Amino acid sequence: MADPEALEMALKKHAGEVACVIIEPIPANNGLLLQNTGFLQFLREKTREYGVLLIFDEVISGFRVGFEGAAGLYGVEPDILTFGKIIGGGMPVGAYAASREIMENVAPVGPVYQAGTLSANPVAMAAGFATLTELLKPGFYESLEAKTAAFTARLQDFCDQKGYEVTFPHVGSIFWPTFTRKVIHRSDEIDGSRMDYFKKMHLECLRRGVYFGPSGYEVGFISSAHTDSDLDFAAGMICESLQQVFEP
Repeated sequence: MADPEALEMALKKHAGEVACVIIEPIPANNGLLLQNTGFLQFLREKTREYGVLLIFDEVISGFRVGFEGAAGLYGVEPDILTFGKIIGGGMPVGAYAASREIMENVAPVGPVYQAGTLSANPVAMAAGFATLTELLKPGFYESLEAKTAAFTARLQDFCDQKGYEVTFPHVGSIFWPTFTRKVIHRSDEIDGSRMDYFKKMHLECLRRGVYFGPSGYEVGFISSAHTDSDLDFAAGMICESLQQVFEP
């Protein structure tokens, strides 16, 4: 869980030595660990106070919770943003973005050299342009968020009615099936022994044509390509699978 006191203590103790703080504003690489927005605002305030760059790793949250990512969702402006292959419609590409002042330190304008084997690959750029064009259409994110909310609500209602210890935290188009009733903020709060339930659900879902990531620590994503019938089918099969897990 976010620890404002520890953060400020570290920045104060190592003042002048810390170059940057990098954080996933929506931790989603080891479960979906939703945080208090106030901590991100505090982090922004303190990094400015101590002259430290704030970097948001939006490889997962970027473009999945809104066109401006978590930075826009929470109204917190980092100094540098990083993005993954989502900007290329899934093609191999990544990017970072920052203010003009920072970017002018990078070649060819500035002294910091950077290059990449796949930089500006024309296929990835075409796919990325097409993807971003779709994302900017009116109502795109409202529709995507509504789909995700309805999908997870159906699963949660089923589990609640059955009394299963399963919850589906979600934000934007990201969701996470977790086998507990507790709200989890830190990775060390995840009970690894409960992953046996995920393994069983994963197998039952595979048998029914629904493919989750192979780890219970991975999050899931709803896509605009998913139709209502796709999501209805998936939800039904997941409910059947959960019933097999808890009532074999």
